[in-house]
Amino acid sequence: MMAKTIVFSNRKGGTGKTTLSFNIASYLANKKYRTLLIDLDSQAHSTIHAGLNVFKLKYTIYEVLIEFIKNKKVNKDVIIKTSKLDLIPSNENIAALEIELSNFKNQNSILKDFLIEFEKDYDFIIIDTPPSLGLITINALVASDYLIIPVKLDFFSLVGIANMMNIYYKINSMYAPNLKLLGIIPVNLNSRAKISKEVFKEIENTFGKDKLFPFLKQDIKFVEASSHGLPIFKYSPKSSGSEAIRKISKELLRRISNLEK
Repeated sequence: MMAKTIVFSNRKGGTGKTTLSFNIASYLANKKYRTLLIDLDSQAHSTIHAGLNVFKLKYTIYEVLIEFIKNKKVNKDVIIKTSKLDLIPSNENIAALEIELSNFKNQNSILKDFLIEFEKDYDFIIIDTPPSLGLITINALVASDYLIIPVKLDFFSLVGIANMMNIYYKINSMYAPNLKLLGIIPVNLNSRAKISKEVFKEIENTFGKDKLFPFLKQDIKFVEASSHGLPIFKYSPKSSGSEAIRKISKELLRRISNLEK
């Protein structure tokens, strides 16, 4: 089985990309799926969430991609193995990768070519992206089989999701014809807030119920779990956040299974 690569992306910040990437990747690993999480954000929140000190890393995604660009060598020593989850970490150095990629002729497909060496080692590769559209995010989209868009249910999210869909269609038509939109995850649904209900309904009407994942409510346990370097289902297994991650992960597996038949 070749790895299925899933990218969590949204140009808008604060949508829960890292929370979802880390916790879903950890859930899949806990269920005995060989899982690799790749942190592409200069804030390195997925790396920090895994309990790592970003200032003590010998290799990050930046160093190994630069090595790959220059020497066509894939350095697998970058992979850090936690209890079950494998991680390619990041730090602030990755911000310089935009400049390096812009000087390369195949600038949109570097990550895809790099990951070919990992496809037989894993069942799932999960990519956490920065909240911007640059060459790093484009590389993540081109390298992936499936796109998941987390959407915070506030006034500005409709503009953000419209922008993200335009990006998806362009990437899909120009560079990655096999990239599929797996779905949209509504984040921080406040059932008592009128705007949340209205935005949720608008997204549902636009994309259909089949594209919506179970929603992710705000839960302080996510923050507490990250400070302990743990996924929420290990830190607080009975919390609402833990239950949401389980539901979303199971739905993700179901959708991919149906699409791969």
